[in-house]
Amino acid sequence: MSSSDSSPESPPLKEKDGSPFFLSRTAFAKFAALCGPLSIVFFFIMLPAAAFLPPLPPYRTPTQVRGHYLKHETGLKGGIALMTFVGFFFPLYTSALGGQLSRIPGVPQTVLNAQLLGGCLGGLFLVLPAYFFATAVYRLDRAPELTQLLNDLAWIFFAMPFASLLAQDLAFSYAILLDTRPRPLYPRWLALVTTGLTLTFWPALGVHCVKSGAVAWNGGLAFWTAGIGGGIQVSILGLWTYLAAGRTDLPSEWDMRKGGGDEKGLSREEIEIVVERLVAERTRVERRVVEEDEKVDA
Repeated sequence: MSSSDSSPESPPLKEKDGSPFFLSRTAFAKFAALCGPLSIVFFFIMLPAAAFLPPLPPYRTPTQVRGHYLKHETGLKGGIALMTFVGFFFPLYTSALGGQLSRIPGVPQTVLNAQLLGGCLGGLFLVLPAYFFATAVYRLDRAPELTQLLNDLAWIFFAMPFASLLAQDLAFSYAILLDTRPRPLYPRWLALVTTGLTLTFWPALGVHCVKSGAVAWNGGLAFWTAGIGGGIQVSILGLWTYLAAGRTDLPSEWDMRKGGGDEKGLSREEIEIVVERLVAERTRVERRVVEEDEKVDA
């Protein structure tokens, strides 16, 4: 039996068996999609740890604010450290959204860029309150007025800077509506739901104007409604993005241009496997040619 007969066979047109899940072609995309709900968990995890559920009212005196920080110093420090991981999870979640949106035929690069930049900037603003809280708890022997100032700064950043997330949502919803395939990557109703949930953010625009009531940073609209609405939105998008990452039943953009959108086209993963198969076949042919040359020379 010649060595060419014992050479490995070309890989079949399917995923390689026996590979661990974390090395599969969709593992990272699915993990990144789940980072959305994880970012929400880590964003709010500090609140019960620091007895900030409900948040400290804005009308508290400097002495009262400092007293709360002294009483819950350990919980604050632990919760703040965990909250900083929002800066790890949210960019991954944003990249997961962008990766799936890029699979929709005809989505302009401007839309993809807007989603990416809006999500990254929004993630930055989500993590900034942790560092303001950390600065406040770092030196509790300072004047109470300074602790109150940092506390105010932390809560205003906690509730108010959501505009970048609106840009992310606008780009995401627009891309969904551009998907005209019979079986779209995301259901079209999702664009309406996610945009509707962003309406819960808007009352937070008034947190710097009042110290009590529904639109204060501890109020029913600015805190509870916005927090629940934002958590639901990110969780829904994370779930649908996780499901989208595993889909291979969608026609390619080339099929759509030819008018064959109802037929199943090769996915990107299948194309990559075909290329691997062709490379393996070429290597086997080249090896056989070398062996034939060696026989002729002998």
